[in-house]
Amino acid sequence: MQYKLIAIDMDDTLLRHDKTISKDNIEALHRAQEKGVYVVISTGRVYASAYAYADMIGFRTYIIASNGALIRDPDNNTIYENILNYDSMVEIVKVCQKYNTYFQLISEKTVFSPEITNKFQRYAEWNELFKTELKVDVQEIKEPLKELDKLKNSILKIIVFNDDVEVLKSIRRELSKNASIHITSSYIDNVEIMNKGVSKGRALKILGEYLGIKREEMIAIGDSENDIEMIKFAGLGVAVENAIDEVKKVADFITKSNMEDGVKHVIDKFVLKS
Repeated sequence: MQYKLIAIDMDDTLLRHDKTISKDNIEALHRAQEKGVYVVISTGRVYASAYAYADMIGFRTYIIASNGALIRDPDNNTIYENILNYDSMVEIVKVCQKYNTYFQLISEKTVFSPEITNKFQRYAEWNELFKTELKVDVQEIKEPLKELDKLKNSILKIIVFNDDVEVLKSIRRELSKNASIHITSSYIDNVEIMNKGVSKGRALKILGEYLGIKREEMIAIGDSENDIEMIKFAGLGVAVENAIDEVKKVADFITKSNMEDGVKHVIDKFVLKS
């Protein structure tokens, strides 16, 4: 099979634990692009962060951000956008307040937070990796319910954090009654919420139709729950060795871990040798 597109998750897939991209992975991405393969960053992160990493790679990529709520081409043109429903936003914030749990509102370029925590401050740490003009904007909103009306046309995703897994289960259970939203997760300590129908898998389908690429001509690589739909959709679904078991179960191939250049291994095996 001659693959024409490779969609790659960022955290714990393309990125190492220190949030950098290895030289070997960058070189492999360049070789794939030079062969005419579309390279797609597919992440749950805010678009601005993914754009900054594309700059690190050294060429502009297609980007799927906020778990599929936003798709942009290499020239920063919007292919698809799905703004979170206002009523759902209000409900999610109220449920978070009920459980006294921390959350962030994610737009294209900005992360809004009701308080300064270590989860919020990590954006400042990530920003140290980026050029000044590519840094992610972070803003504190002390009374989120009062601010939602101003943000209602920009929020793509809400991410909820709690170290207590049982609290997150309760939040998921309560919000699952809302038929207008889709709930997923990118790590054990979070829950991520978008509109119903939004996922990395659907975004890959939309992008494939836009580019004229069939699903069997696609590779998708990931590690977490929010990668499952994408891995199931692609012709070749790949889990990194450090992926959760649920991802490995649906993958067609398991590559090396994010710390062992698993992305490079896939490109070498399925793109460059094909």
